[in-house]
Amino acid sequence: MQISGWKQERIAVLVFVCLALVTGWVSGYWSWSLLAWLLVYVIWKITEFKTFYDWYMKGASRKYVPINHGVFEAITCKVINNKAQTKEAQKRNKFLLQQFVITAQALPFATILLNRQFEIQWSNHIAEEILNIGDGDTNTRIDNIIRLPAFVKLLSTGKQDQAVKLPHGKYNDKSIHIRLIKINKERYLMVARDISAQEALQQSRKAFVANASHELRTPLTVISGYLEMLQSSADISDDWTDAIDQAKDQANRMSKIIEDMLKLSKIEHDRVIESDDKEIAMPELLNGLFNDIKSSVDAKDHQLSAEINSALSIKGDESEITSICLNLMHNAIIHTPPGTAVAIKWFERNGEANFWVTDSGPGIDTRHIPHLTERFYRVDNSKDRNQQSTGLGLAIVKHICLKHGAELDIESEPDQGSQFKVVFPRHRTLIAD
Repeated sequence: MQISGWKQERIAVLVFVCLALVTGWVSGYWSWSLLAWLLVYVIWKITEFKTFYDWYMKGASRKYVPINHGVFEAITCKVINNKAQTKEAQKRNKFLLQQFVITAQALPFATILLNRQFEIQWSNHIAEEILNIGDGDTNTRIDNIIRLPAFVKLLSTGKQDQAVKLPHGKYNDKSIHIRLIKINKERYLMVARDISAQEALQQSRKAFVANASHELRTPLTVISGYLEMLQSSADISDDWTDAIDQAKDQANRMSKIIEDMLKLSKIEHDRVIESDDKEIAMPELLNGLFNDIKSSVDAKDHQLSAEINSALSIKGDESEITSICLNLMHNAIIHTPPGTAVAIKWFERNGEANFWVTDSGPGIDTRHIPHLTERFYRVDNSKDRNQQSTGLGLAIVKHICLKHGAELDIESEPDQGSQFKVVFPRHRTLIAD
């Protein structure tokens, strides 16, 4: 059985005391005997300490382990064990570091590791191609290489995760997207990628939708004008009045579809372009929208209620957040029969802002829910239920949520009503004191 270091030390002290007592009894000089053996014990321990210290300072080699006893023997064994564990941990860390370097070098975008002073600690090969940052820039502040004001502002904000779009360093007609992630108090990870191709594709899609919408709007404006003339004409027989009114309603609906297509195209395009988020006074916004919906013709037979936290606001694009709220509230009205209860809730939960629209309508079959945010998807294709719907409202809501990092959750069952939940992330949530 192995004896612990302190136990060995106590035994040694006991032996020295016994020797001092025997020597004192034989010589008759008790005090001098105790003092002499105490001096021997101290010299012994100082010698052990000096031996241990020299061994430790020379690298604590296993080949030259000093012969010690008691506490110093226990410390020596602990140092040897710790050194072995440290060596094994270093081997594992070296392997993991090699794997990280291999993986990071294979990434298709620039990856740069920064310290808390934003000095470059490591970068992969793509960083030289995209940002003109190479091995020679190690320990150089990143803002001494990328001097654009938008990037310098990005560094000064100190947020956990943020991004910015900048012009390419070598080519003026290209753009790069930079994302800065705070790993811990001492490290930042910066990732940059060339988004020129995505921007070109988005611009092409936006131009196509804009051109197509323009080509549709021009004849539609003429058609609507003639239909309005026919509606106001006294020479039209009653047989044609209903047909003309229906044609005018469809023309208005087509105009609304074109408007929503343009809005959706703009949102999709702007997702790759950073925008300035501003504080939105949500209580005032929601109260205004709720009053507008409540006084509308479609909602006159609905039972509307609202529960709005007056101290809760968010950061974002006000026009787009308005589209989210208005679309969800409008859908709850036009897709439910008269007498349906519709409740609006704006509240905070776990540091996140929540906007819920709940109705007691006929509900939606579960199989339809994953498809509700698809363009032009319809649960009910009957004429009466879809006269006011373009089929793009929830698609617009989905893309605005994606742009703002919010989550859209839809819960519904037949005959149980529906609930549409939008949850905004914590970094966008603002709570007044």
